[in-house]
Amino acid sequence: MLPQPLRSLVPIPGRARARIAASCCVAVLALPAALRADGIFLPAADGAALWRQTLDTVAADWPVVRVVAPEFQATPPRDGLIESAWVEPSGGAVQAWPPRRQRVVVKVAPAAGGAWVDAAVETQSLAGQAAGGDGVELVGDWRDEPGAASDRLTASLAADFPAAGGVVSSLPPLDREVFATPAAPEPPWARSRYPRLARAGYKVLEDYRNFYDCDSLVCLTAAFGAGAIMANTGFDVTMQDAWQRGVEPTSLGTFFSGCKDIGEGRYVLPIFGAAAATGLIFEGNPAGDVVGEWGSRSLRMFVVGAPPLYAMQWVTGASRPDEGTAGSRWHMFNDNNGVSGHAFVGALPFLAAADMVESPLLKGTLYVCSTFVGFSRMTDNAHYPSQVFLGWYLAWASARAVSGTETRFAGMDLTIVPLPMADLGGAAVQATW
Repeated sequence: MLPQPLRSLVPIPGRARARIAASCCVAVLALPAALRADGIFLPAADGAALWRQTLDTVAADWPVVRVVAPEFQATPPRDGLIESAWVEPSGGAVQAWPPRRQRVVVKVAPAAGGAWVDAAVETQSLAGQAAGGDGVELVGDWRDEPGAASDRLTASLAADFPAAGGVVSSLPPLDREVFATPAAPEPPWARSRYPRLARAGYKVLEDYRNFYDCDSLVCLTAAFGAGAIMANTGFDVTMQDAWQRGVEPTSLGTFFSGCKDIGEGRYVLPIFGAAAATGLIFEGNPAGDVVGEWGSRSLRMFVVGAPPLYAMQWVTGASRPDEGTAGSRWHMFNDNNGVSGHAFVGALPFLAAADMVESPLLKGTLYVCSTFVGFSRMTDNAHYPSQVFLGWYLAWASARAVSGTETRFAGMDLTIVPLPMADLGGAAVQATW
């Protein structure tokens, strides 16, 4: 019985590097001899369409007698199978001796982004008593001779599936070490006269695209809907009174009040700028790259989130708790305190750092720290809970937009190395991004 064909790449996370944006994963893949010899990968967004076209290609030249459709969506995916009837390989009038017949067997193994297709031709020959045989014996199997029907069928399948955005390719041979590393796409600022300035411009533009895409706007709408409910009901006043009675007089309230300066733009924005400049000056140095990335992320988060913050402060028109009887209710353009600017700015450095680390514990700690400035505004009786929540959420939405940009431009390098295992073949795969 043949081993199961290649199914998917299963990453085993490695140790994080100094640059937070890079990591590594390694996988070892079991592979039957047929796929080593003739298997090809066919990229396709629609697995069902790929299967139908494969079946049509085989049926055009062979009488198909058995079909088992693959299940691309199953867990784990199920392989597909196409078998033809036995036919005589020669179409001439003279019958070859000993009599021979052939059939084709095609296996389709679902994989991420397409499928592995293995076309094999089986040949049978009647050896006869003169040759010492006792019946029908198998003289050609999965690794047929060069130029056989399996090679022609494999070439036909590859021709029927042009690589639209992908590559139709065989695995590298096992008799020598081959490193198959796809070329990294050239960033859009590579040919600019001022690549660093162009890089900053491209990234900020992508930040805005991510912030204002459909999914982000839906989440923003939901967040402001929740803020409206909090502000225009008794929730804000009740929670603010409870906070003033239960937290403000305690040592925890004193700690929160001391965090207010982290949300002062006049203090932290120059720090962000200095960190970003440090990254440019010491580009290529591990420590300089980390500091520069943190400063760049923080600055871009401010650039993305500050305009909607300022607009929503006026649109909501809410007042502070210490500004008389106006309360937290929204009155358009009546005031400019409906969203806490300190909560927004104070969350930026922590959210930027959280997106750069891989440790779940450290990431969670930084997320908690991002709320301290917002709590300080409630402790100082300067903002209602809804106003603090909206300020923090705008910072979080900006962080998601910037993180999406970094992921897009980071790219991924893939290395495949043949790796024999016992009586099977395999491949070691390393991905770096």
